[in-house]
Amino acid sequence: MRKLVIAISMLAVTVSAAFADPILDRQALMKERGKLVGGLSKVVKGEEPFDAAAVLTQLQALQANAEKFGVEALFPKGSDTGDTTAAPKIWEDMAGFKAAEDKYLADVKAAVAAAPADVDALKAQIGVLGSDCGTCHQGYRVKKG
Repeated sequence: MRKLVIAISMLAVTVSAAFADPILDRQALMKERGKLVGGLSKVVKGEEPFDAAAVLTQLQALQANAEKFGVEALFPKGSDTGDTTAAPKIWEDMAGFKAAEDKYLADVKAAVAAAPADVDALKAQIGVLGSDCGTCHQGYRVKKG
């Protein structure tokens, strides 16, 4: 019986993966990323108080988000059309795009490891992460009209 349950579970995972939509998946991850960065930006701007534990939790969530952002899975050939703002440059320069995402992940991991002790340290980290975001958004994203 246990083997049957495991087999059915594996089949369900395989079927759901087969029907996964990379455009929707990457949009969901980017929306989550935007909310997390937005929350940290409120702290940097003084709109919310600095709470070291809460900031670290948000940074850890940002790291988990970045770790789920598999470029190959989220940007396969053929996912450049439809409801997407992904620029053709992604597929023309996949190595550069992946390098930009890898840098972002490394910078998020560094922010988590440094665990900012005050708002000034967080400002510096958000500055680095914002620069990473800007690199991708300027070079690898089509702005909606």
